Amino acid sequence: MKKLQKNSVVLSLILLMVLDAGAQLRKKLLDSLNAVAEPHRGTFQLYIIRPAAEIVVSGYRNRDNAVQGFRPFAFSYFFYLPFQYDLSYVHIKAKEKLIKLNTVFIVHHSTYFNYALGLGERLSFLIIKHTYFSYQGGLAWCEVVNKKANDGIHSMGFSFHHTFSLNYTCTQRFQMSLNVSHISGGNLFPKMNNNQDAVGVGAFFKL
Repeated sequence: MKKLQKNSVVLSLILLMVLDAGAQLRKKLLDSLNAVAEPHRGTFQLYIIRPAAEIVVSGYRNRDNAVQGFRPFAFSYFFYLPFQYDLSYVHIKAKEKLIKLNTVFIVHHSTYFNYALGLGERLSFLIIKHTYFSYQGGLAWCEVVNKKANDGIHSMGFSFHHTFSLNYTCTQRFQMSLNVSHISGGNLFPKMNNNQDAVGVGAFFKL
């Protein structure tokens, strides 16, 4: 009986040593993997930034009567509020932001001066060096100044304002962009018969 107990104690000690060695090996392996991944570690941060603005000049159409094609001109003004939430590298400060989230004040009107005012959120993804793809979704209040205009803005009230953009950074304070925008009531505002598309080029600059 004593010999059996002694053998059990020895086996238990050996098992504990093996388990501890395995744990140490796993820890070293994880530390090694973390050290390799450390230069690529990212962080989400909220920053105070310079106020910025973008002007977009577009051709527009009333989607309900799309056979007319796109006409000149519609104008969009995006005013970026002075804060930004983004994903960037922790250890590589010189690299561009991977993802950016901005709050934007929206002003939009056609040459007939039917207009929309609203607020939106712009989410931008870095796709290649200096180039971002962005989606901006917002809610805008529409006003009809010229009821006879065939520009797609026919109802007073809230509508959705969507913009897809491809932005190229020329300098630290200046960008150029290609934009596709759409205004409509969607399913949430079924009484709104606003239905405008716009395609244009934009210029972004930090103030």
